[in-house]
Amino acid sequence: MLPGNDVTVATRGDAGQRGRWYKPIRCSICTNLIWFHPIALKEAVGVPEPRHEWVLCKPCHEALLVEMRRYSIRSPARLRIALGLVAAERSPKAYTISTHMREQRDFQREFAWVMRLLVFFALWHLVILVILLAVPK
Repeated sequence: MLPGNDVTVATRGDAGQRGRWYKPIRCSICTNLIWFHPIALKEAVGVPEPRHEWVLCKPCHEALLVEMRRYSIRSPARLRIALGLVAAERSPKAYTISTHMREQRDFQREFAWVMRLLVFFALWHLVILVILLAVPK
């Protein structure tokens, strides 16, 4: 964060990663898994209660920084306001997708996997054919 914003930034050690096995954390805004380097944010002391804590992924954190730079509000609630604006854009619950669009997106994802597997299968057979032709009889 920028100096003077009264925001605490923490690394993975402060984000609650204890125990033997690594458990990935979800971003507080987009709910994607954060595998490496989560960014924990705490609200400043002057913010009205309750004071919140968030764990963000890098893309959401960058969007938050852009939103905070955009407005000249200097109140302690600046982080909460900017986070609300970013969440309104990036949250999966912000916009409802119709079932037709969801089915179409799922079909496109499955079709892409089938095409990748088909290309891999063809290349695998090509490698086997080249090996068989290269072996002397």
